[in-house]
Amino acid sequence: MDRKLLRLYQPLNAYSYNSDSLFLYDFSRPFIKNSGAILDIGSGCGVLGLLCARDNPLASVHLVEKDSKMAFCSQKNALKFPNAQVFESDFLDFNPPILYDAIVCNPPFYALGSIKSKNKGHARHQSELDFASLVAKVKKCLKPKGYFIFCYEALSLCLVIESLKSAKLTLETLRFVQSFKDKNAHLMLGLARNNSKSTLKVLPPLITHHSKNQSDNTKEVLSIYQICNTYSIKALLN
Repeated sequence: MDRKLLRLYQPLNAYSYNSDSLFLYDFSRPFIKNSGAILDIGSGCGVLGLLCARDNPLASVHLVEKDSKMAFCSQKNALKFPNAQVFESDFLDFNPPILYDAIVCNPPFYALGSIKSKNKGHARHQSELDFASLVAKVKKCLKPKGYFIFCYEALSLCLVIESLKSAKLTLETLRFVQSFKDKNAHLMLGLARNNSKSTLKVLPPLITHHSKNQSDNTKEVLSIYQICNTYSIKALLN
């Protein structure tokens, strides 16, 4: 597939998407390729949802973002994608026009005792949207066999499993992300399914670096960056 460069406008002095969203998109690709309807929750500038729209042109892709400046960026970035539609709304108040085959989300996951980001353009703190509330709403937006594909901090695995179980979503696939081979995982990539009785599959970890040199990415990470093929443009918004 010819994956065209995805140019993304982002506001200055606001949260910028990072590799987490790109890793999540790559993890999601096998599961969303036949989806007719996809939802991106907390779209920010639109990176995750618009990657879905670019590579799945027959799918209807909806993006939900509550911050007005970030929603504006999502809308501007989505102009080249006739299959993408942006909704400015808090997800917990969102009234979905359809049910979705797949829902993707890079939610806020910093723990309640951690320092909040000074950037207000995109919340990364659990107090902005706790995982249990997120999952309960996701359940209402999914088709009967729909997928919920997400990332979260690895330390919160127990919370994630408990929240999914409460919403009757089954964690089917899990992959941990580690900076180096000998380091603990800092991120998890998860796939849960509605009305599923499947057992859990734990994939080999994604190792991001060979060494402490931040430019020394592994071959798999370089491949993910090439597949996503994104380019950021910082813009001043009034």
